[in-house]
Amino acid sequence: MPDNSPKGAISLSFVRFLLVLLFVFWSNAFTAILHLRELFTPQRLILARFFPVCVICITYLTINKRRRIESLEILKKFPVRIISMGGFGIAGYNLFLYLGQSEIKPGAAALITTLSPIFTLIFSVLLLKVRVPFKRIAGIIIAFIGMYCIIQWGKIGLGNITEISNAELRYALITGLAPICWSLYTIIGKTLTKHYSPITISSLSIIIGTIPFIFFADNDFFQSISRMNSTHWLALAHLSILCTMAGYWIWNSALKYLPATSVASFIYLNPPLAALFGWLFFGEEITIFFIAGSTVILLGLFLTQKRNN
Repeated sequence: MPDNSPKGAISLSFVRFLLVLLFVFWSNAFTAILHLRELFTPQRLILARFFPVCVICITYLTINKRRRIESLEILKKFPVRIISMGGFGIAGYNLFLYLGQSEIKPGAAALITTLSPIFTLIFSVLLLKVRVPFKRIAGIIIAFIGMYCIIQWGKIGLGNITEISNAELRYALITGLAPICWSLYTIIGKTLTKHYSPITISSLSIIIGTIPFIFFADNDFFQSISRMNSTHWLALAHLSILCTMAGYWIWNSALKYLPATSVASFIYLNPPLAALFGWLFFGEEITIFFIAGSTVILLGLFLTQKRNN
């Protein structure tokens, strides 16, 4: 049962507002992950984060007749696409990100993962055969430059720590697989959201992507669960509810109404928002490079969202 709702059903300004809200959630994910990595390995953390959401998604798709029929249709017509979304967007992206960030400096990891808009641009041209306007290409490049300035010189709590030693190179390459996975998730999602509900697509991809990690539900996993304190539970709730349930739905909803490259460009909001919250909650200093870099990012985002005449 394809979702053929008209594109004008939701204001594009509202969609962009949701994307900004999304990165308010995602920019705080690193702190939550940092707390939970005290107890969990990367694979078990993915299970802890996504399994509760997976149960909710299965329940929702089962009791909602329209979504159940739509899910079966997607699985029948586009099994490779939806399985790939689960593999790339849930399993691949999170596994490579958690593995890489456990060994390389946060500044280097942030710089590598925000390559996603550039990969999305490349895949849009190669796979979707999209003619990307020059203004959008320029905006992506400009926003990347602003993001680099923040991470290299003005990112709160990071300073000049984007260097990668030879010993860390292997983990940097592993981290580099994360934005590639997310870009492929975005491109495939764009092809499905044209015809189907974003919530159905998000739910199916989360269910499929969580399955491989069920094998990590061993004694060590449950011991880690038993050692969780209130801070750990709050961090897990943030990851599961805001970053996953709300986050994946917002991302796929945005793909329904905006070009994939425009949606991906919002990823550049992650470093400045994370820095801003570091200033608000931890009193860390804001530098002139942070202000300058954030201004450049906003200029780049403006260009990526601007329509051609």
